[in-house]
Order: sequence, then C-alpha cells, then structure tokens
Amino acid sequence: MRHPLETALALSLKALLLFGLPLSALFLILRSPQGSDELFVYSLTHLLVLQVITYLLVRQLAKLLDDTWFVGTKRPWLASSASLIALATGFAALLTIATAAAARYDVSMQYLQLLSSLDIAWVVSTLYIGARSLWGQLWGDVAAVALILACVASIAVYLAVVGFGPGGEWVVDGRSMLTIVLPSDVMAAVISVTTLLVASSRQPSVHLKPQS
Repeated sequence: MRHPLETALALSLKALLLFGLPLSALFLILRSPQGSDELFVYSLTHLLVLQVITYLLVRQLAKLLDDTWFVGTKRPWLASSASLIALATGFAALLTIATAAAARYDVSMQYLQLLSSLDIAWVVSTLYIGARSLWGQLWGDVAAVALILACVASIAVYLAVVGFGPGGEWVVDGRSMLTIVLPSDVMAAVISVTTLLVASSRQPSVHLKPQS
C-alpha cells in the first residue's frame, strides 16, 4: 500500500504538469502588458489564479490527513499537516516561477509574484487544514477563499498606492510595506497558525516510550 506522503507527492506532480504547462503556454501568448493599469489587473489576476489552483490541490490532498503519515511522532497529525503545507508552498513556488517567466514580467515583478505566492500559499493551506479539522469542509472552504481574497487585496492596495516603475518594475516602498502589507501578513499568519494549533490540540497524541 502506498504511503500517503508518496500519494501526495504524486498528485502534486500531476497537478503541476496539468496546470503548469497549459498556463505557461497561455502566458507565453498573453504576455504581461506594459501599461500600469493593465499590468495591475494582469498581475493580480495571475496571482489569484495561482492561489486558487494551489488551494484546490490542498483541498484534494487534505483528505490524506485522515491516515497517519508519520508513525513514531508525538503529534502525527500536526507533523502530517506541516508536511502538506510545505508541499503546497513548494507547488505554488514552482507554478509561479514557471508562469511568471512565461509572462515575461520584469525580473523584479517575477520576484514579487513569487514572494506573494509563497506568502499566501502557506497561510491559506494552514488555515484551511485547521478550519477543516475544527469545523468541517464547508467552513474550511469559506475560510480559505476569504483569506485568499484578503491577501490578494492587500497586494492590490499596495500596488495601487505605489504603482510600477516605467518598465513594469516592482517599486519597493518600505513605508507602504510596513503599513499595508506587513500588518495583513502578520494577522493572516497569526490566525492561520492559531487555528492549526487549536486543531492539533484536539487530535490524539502519541505517548512515545523511552528508548531502552
């Protein structure tokens, strides 16, 4: 019988090929625009699509958490959940790198898309897994979708305030990062991690026997 982690890796690779190749081809054809308004809509749409795909993958893989991934750990459910979150974040990173390069963003914008994607993917995965365990599938879905929209909205506010460079570059504004992006990131992280830890506390723990 195949290990759940092996199944998760296989499904993630399948999803990466299933979505990554067509999206990369699409973005090669519909490359990123040069105008600020068009780039604003394009980059946010791109980011939103990536996060929806990552969330759908996590939603599928979360069913595997019903089985024990790691035998011999004190909190097997938390260890399994952390592994799934890491896997989803890695998936989002690879999908973002491929599609952002295909879209031919300025290098700085490719970096912004990658940072944003990583940041959103891990908090959404964490919140979804915790909320699903605590309140069921429906509320897990509601929480995940709401957090995706909130995170993308914070990026949208930052870009609307700061804008882009003349060549479509990411303009780094430390003050705006501290007042717009960072507070929302911290809040999302606190809510997500707290939800996961509360869910973990309600899972049966394994009392390991000391080694003789």
